[in-house]
Amino acid sequence: MGIIKRQGLKSSLVNYIGVLLGVIFFNFIFPHLISKEHLGLIGLMQYLMYVLAMFPALGLGHTLLRYYTIWQDTEILPRFNGLALRLFLAGMLVFTLGYVIFKTPISSFYQSQSALFIPYYYLIIPLVFFYLLTQYFEYYSMLRLRVTVPTFLREIVVRVLLILLVYLFYAQFLSEKQFVWGFVLIYGITFLALYIYVNRILHFQTKSPFPWPTHLATLRTPMLYSAEMLLLTLCTNLHNFIDGLILPAYLGLGALAIYRIPLVLGQMIQVPYRAISLISIPILREALAQNDLKKVADLNRSLALNLFLIGTFLFTLLLINVDPMFRLLPPEYAAGKWVLYIIATGRLLDMSFGLNSEIIMNSNHYRFLTYFTVAMMLLTVGLNIFLIPYYGMNGAALSVSISLVVFNLMKTWFIRQRYKMWCFSGKYLSLIGITGFILVLFHWFPYLTLINHHMFMNALANIALRGLLGSMLFVVPLYFMKVSPDFNSFLQLVLSGKILKGGHKMNEL
Repeated sequence: MGIIKRQGLKSSLVNYIGVLLGVIFFNFIFPHLISKEHLGLIGLMQYLMYVLAMFPALGLGHTLLRYYTIWQDTEILPRFNGLALRLFLAGMLVFTLGYVIFKTPISSFYQSQSALFIPYYYLIIPLVFFYLLTQYFEYYSMLRLRVTVPTFLREIVVRVLLILLVYLFYAQFLSEKQFVWGFVLIYGITFLALYIYVNRILHFQTKSPFPWPTHLATLRTPMLYSAEMLLLTLCTNLHNFIDGLILPAYLGLGALAIYRIPLVLGQMIQVPYRAISLISIPILREALAQNDLKKVADLNRSLALNLFLIGTFLFTLLLINVDPMFRLLPPEYAAGKWVLYIIATGRLLDMSFGLNSEIIMNSNHYRFLTYFTVAMMLLTVGLNIFLIPYYGMNGAALSVSISLVVFNLMKTWFIRQRYKMWCFSGKYLSLIGITGFILVLFHWFPYLTLINHHMFMNALANIALRGLLGSMLFVVPLYFMKVSPDFNSFLQLVLSGKILKGGHKMNEL
């Protein structure tokens, strides 16, 4: 367990440093340095990379995750690695052929509003290749309980290199073409670094997949699982990034640059959810395997309340600081304010439903999660196509939030029918009441000009002041209302000074 705690703490720290770097530079500094169109171009290329890489990935990374514990001490693991790399190359050949064939319709989709992308159309191919293999090696590193280096490369190195690239472009040391090629090169550098790491440090092994041990029939179940995961990951990524793919075609790359800032800020509400869900998966899997539904229900109810508590706290701090945050940006970026309201609300509602995805995914009914994800993806695509022409960026944000809520309603209904579980409680109303009171109060709170002619410092001072007051107004009533025993215990531990002195035990956290 020691290595899990160490790697978990290190990777969490790296994650948060990476998020902080991304928010500061990409959200608040870069809009002052380079044009909206160039920021939007980077965003569109990233979104295309995330979505299109799922095709040649073939779901094989998820198969490695599922079967690793069975294969790790056998010759099947290096043979599967060898098979996966061969299938990746075959998948890339098919993908490249299809991408070339469909150049005309894809280019025409972006030509009128986002013509800046067209000269760099083919650079998506190496981006997809780098991202595809990087993901597989990250999965392998995670299974070897070595996540710090891959996380560092993904969250820190990529962002630092992008920051350097943008400054070189801003200083006119790079042309536009060199800037875009440099963007692709960054992903190639981080892929190469990870490849060296898994080979030299983690001793990544490959063997010829044939003859497959025992009989080729043993591949049938893993390959079927890969096909299901291909569909699931493709639909999930389409849901997550379809707004960023459609928006530039209707409104241009500049609109995507404006849209991404509130999108990222709104998604920050869910950063704790990802960490908590990863920690809960082994416990849920064991309880479901033992058919201990009471344990699953208790864990889900407790974590759902704490997730909603964290979500409402971050939601409150975010919304009371909307005005000063947008004062840090060029005036045209103010068009994204309502996007932030909509996205933040959708992400908060998503957190309120607890661990419904994790429960279904680790049960014998995991296929239903695929069905629900397909439905969510189709709904998201339809809503984007329908709402963006009428409501612009707000329509894209509404599409994401509405589909998220419908997706969660489907999963919650299924869990309720199948397991008779319900994660909601009356304590949710207390959290909603505290949040509503603070938002109404700060609606009338003035923007303070503390330093004359210092827009940047005034905005930061207002954010700090509002954040401090908002935190106190949230935490104090939360503690005395005893909404969450876990929160009260943690706060008492903090106030006692045990965490700072190192006098606490891990089970006290």
